Amino acid sequence: MNSTLKSMLIAAAALTSVSAFAQDKATLDLLVKKGIITAEERAKTLEAGFNASVDAPKSVSIKEPTTKSFTLGGYFQVDYENFAYSQNVGGVSSSNYRTQSDFILRRFYLTLNAQLGEGFSADASYDISGQFPSAAYNLDRAILTKDTSVGIFDAGWKKVSWGMEEVPLSSLFKDGASSSNLYGVERSNADRYWQENENGSSAGGSSSGRRLGLGFHHLGLFYNTHQDPTGFAWGAAVTNGSSSYYMAQTKGNNNLNYYANALYNLTVDSDHKYAAGVNYGHAAYYNTTTTALQVSNASMIGYNPYLMAKIGNLTLQAQYMSTKVNGSVDGSLNATGFQGDHTPTGQTYIASYYFTPNWEGVVRVDKLSTDGRGVQIGDVVRDFGTVGGDGGAGISASTFDSCDSYYVGVNYYFSLMAGSKDYAGKNAKIMVGYQHDKFSNVLTSGGSTPSSSATVQELRVCAQLAW
Repeated sequence: MNSTLKSMLIAAAALTSVSAFAQDKATLDLLVKKGIITAEERAKTLEAGFNASVDAPKSVSIKEPTTKSFTLGGYFQVDYENFAYSQNVGGVSSSNYRTQSDFILRRFYLTLNAQLGEGFSADASYDISGQFPSAAYNLDRAILTKDTSVGIFDAGWKKVSWGMEEVPLSSLFKDGASSSNLYGVERSNADRYWQENENGSSAGGSSSGRRLGLGFHHLGLFYNTHQDPTGFAWGAAVTNGSSSYYMAQTKGNNNLNYYANALYNLTVDSDHKYAAGVNYGHAAYYNTTTTALQVSNASMIGYNPYLMAKIGNLTLQAQYMSTKVNGSVDGSLNATGFQGDHTPTGQTYIASYYFTPNWEGVVRVDKLSTDGRGVQIGDVVRDFGTVGGDGGAGISASTFDSCDSYYVGVNYYFSLMAGSKDYAGKNAKIMVGYQHDKFSNVLTSGGSTPSSSATVQELRVCAQLAW
């Protein structure tokens, strides 16, 4: 009888303790004093009641029992940008145009990674800052991975192997391709011409746009061998022709892109590392203004050789890009001589030097020649708007044939504790950079002569935290 009464009292106290903790504590104290329950039973009852209350600490658990580990990370960047514009039309120079400046939330990435064991993993990264052309492109990465003894297989949405400022090329070097670990505040104009999504006008499914999108995100299958400190590595990919993970963009079409890449790593010692390689792409050209079921007549075939060297604190990188756009009809250009096929070429050279573990200096030079395909300032200079105010619009919205740029910057990496050691890296850094852009040879008239040119001077500051 006493045992039954005791069990009933404990159960009642545990149930009511969720809503009346203080009162039940007093009741349990009285039961201990009367000898009906022990002090240990009192403590267990109070603990059970608290764990069921709203004040109890919460926990996050992994849904699938086969998941071995789950990693949540991210980073965000706050930028300041300033643009000064001048031009030369018919031999007459002018610079009385308003300066543009603003603050932007450049990136806000959230990343998720799950390891399932046996070489299986999943990786996703999403940018909620809204800096891409539309919500369709804010998904930076969504891939399923199988790591095997013969290489790594990926399926999903990611960047293809093209451009040393866009994707990791050699495992011997700092991943300057990741947007969290760039050498400059923004990528070079030449790289953006190949990497950003296609843009421009389109007629009858043919290409009359400007940026190529050859190295942009694509949905498909990817393969890469493992990289050794010294030795060959290679990879290949087959993807949808359209740079979109929306099914409607490619439904009913039979256009696929094909990519291949190869490189050779050479490690002499920790202060002397070298790499050389080439990326290749054969792709359909989809203009962003074409309808969902429209088939493009244009195709692109391009190659991208590069060299990388690390000598002590100095890192040197160089690349060349060339792509022939076939079957294009550039009807948007006024001059008949500029219609037809085009072979844009680009060059990028980067030198970075660590003066201390915290201070890094960067110099970058890039050249872009569109072979009559055309580039507008806003195509490659992020957030630049057509000038207005004093001096009028000028030729800032014109289409140019070429662009030459140079960048000078300094990066400061704050020291943070990593275990018992100081670490200076991308987790907390400030970047300051100046870039000078010269756009030459106007392709569209707009009241200007073909020899007209425009100059943009950029000042950019980026503050980043990564976790």
